[in-house]
Amino acid sequence: MFYRMQHNMVSVSLADYLAPVQSSRSRRSGHDQMYQVPYARTDVYKYSLFPATVRMWNALPASVIQSGTLSSFKAGISDYYGN
Repeated sequence: MFYRMQHNMVSVSLADYLAPVQSSRSRRSGHDQMYQVPYARTDVYKYSLFPATVRMWNALPASVIQSGTLSSFKAGISDYYGN
């Protein structure tokens, strides 16, 4: 779903919920489509679906993030996680 939101394949915009990472230091170790992980005051929210998904998205390599199609994104995820 996050990939679909990023590539405007659904009517939900990530910009309504997340801010892109501004630091060039973070981008050197990742990709240019990273988002700030939402602040979590409690562990219940910190480890919930939304913040956890942002952390997983930010950890993906640029080659997976920049996949041209949903099927190539899924294949990249499988390759990255060794499935």
